[in-house]
Amino acid sequence: MPTLPASQQSDVAPLAMFPALTSYNLDKDKVNLPADFEGKVNLLLISFEPEQSRDIDTWMNVAQALQHINFQFRYYKMPVSNQENMIYRWWDSSSLRSVETDPVAWHWIIPIFTNKDNFRRALNIPSEKEIVLILVDKTGQVFWRTTGSITDEKKTSLMNAVAAATHLQ
Repeated sequence: MPTLPASQQSDVAPLAMFPALTSYNLDKDKVNLPADFEGKVNLLLISFEPEQSRDIDTWMNVAQALQHINFQFRYYKMPVSNQENMIYRWWDSSSLRSVETDPVAWHWIIPIFTNKDNFRRALNIPSEKEIVLILVDKTGQVFWRTTGSITDEKKTSLMNAVAAATHLQ
């Protein structure tokens, strides 16, 4: 997928690829990423700490609206934690299910248990201090990114990036 012009990228960083990994969404379905991303364009809402969920929530109306009107677009919430034992993973995923009480949303939430430093390095994420939003294609190529809570400027940038990416072919 072609890179969007700088005017359509936010917080431009070197291009990156989503690393190949296997996880389970909250529906308990195994997902091999990036191959199992369902959209031509996928918005990944990445958080590193539970309290960052408030920042993720600021983006949800836009993400849900885009998914509703654009069948080539999908979004995924991705809380990232260090690799832990199976008991911890089960407990963490169960906790996430109890917080997200709408089972329909579970499909779109994929907890990532991995080496956080390697994950951040692969995606050119400098720190865990704030959420990161990236748009990727089905191969995992990153072509747009931003950080932090939504603003009007970031929302416009996202909408432009999604529109450009879904109309390129």
